[in-house]
Amino acid sequence: MRRWLPGGWADETLPVNAFAIEHDGGVFLFDTGQEARAAEPGYFPRWQPFFWLSRFELDRDDEVAAQLPSLGIEPTSVRWVVLSHLHTDHVGGLAPFTRAGVFVSRLEWDRARGFAGRLRGYVPERWPRGLVPRLVDLDGPPIGPFPGSHDLYGDGRLVLVATPGHTPGHLSLVARGTQRGFLLGGDLARSPEELPSDVADFCRREGLAYLGAHDPDAPALAES
Repeated sequence: MRRWLPGGWADETLPVNAFAIEHDGGVFLFDTGQEARAAEPGYFPRWQPFFWLSRFELDRDDEVAAQLPSLGIEPTSVRWVVLSHLHTDHVGGLAPFTRAGVFVSRLEWDRARGFAGRLRGYVPERWPRGLVPRLVDLDGPPIGPFPGSHDLYGDGRLVLVATPGHTPGHLSLVARGTQRGFLLGGDLARSPEELPSDVADFCRREGLAYLGAHDPDAPALAES
């Protein structure tokens, strides 16, 4: 993805990251990246901010569904998808996973639909037809700096946390494994260096590596 900056298109190409998590309850995806059609003329309406501010450069081999088999994961085995928010570069790759349950925060869903949602920059016509997500109320106890939470399995290993800002209903995922932990942040911040200080302190205390949606270093951080 390239961004429009004052003076022209940025030279830097940013990734659109998505993350797979293997849990006892099944394979999870956090975000789904973008679909290759986004590189085609006419994908974005001219009134939509992405039309003017972003340019996508990808083909079918770059889509999440095409890359999962290299990790030993078949797309049909994905049981759950967590969407940080409903901007097209996070939900655009969802179509191959419509058999999976999809988690979205209730606030995000409410703000993204209809004419008002379009004015806010969402493109619901690019969501899979008939999308009916599982709406999450992040009304669990605060965790660190996060005002609300939702523990997906009640075991503390996969906990959704409210991270409003980029969008009002944006959420992130605290994922704790037996040896490592991560904060999957979507568009909370591009990189660990850009995290709000209270979130950075939380990650240090909890031993969590931050993985952002557009951080070129995130894949290496996930594997290190």
